[in-house]
Amino acid sequence: MKKVWLFVILAFLLLIGAWSVLITLAVKNQPEKIEVNPANPAEESP
Repeated sequence: MKKVWLFVILAFLLLIGAWSVLITLAVKNQPEKIEVNPANPAEESP
């Protein structure tokens, strides 16, 4: 029975490791931030 718990703990550690790698890669490879300025109707009208 202890062997089953060992596999469960190892599986969770593997999942946590995989998620941490995925999150780290996502943070390092973020897309560029694009600033969106709201259109000012007063500037567009002649």
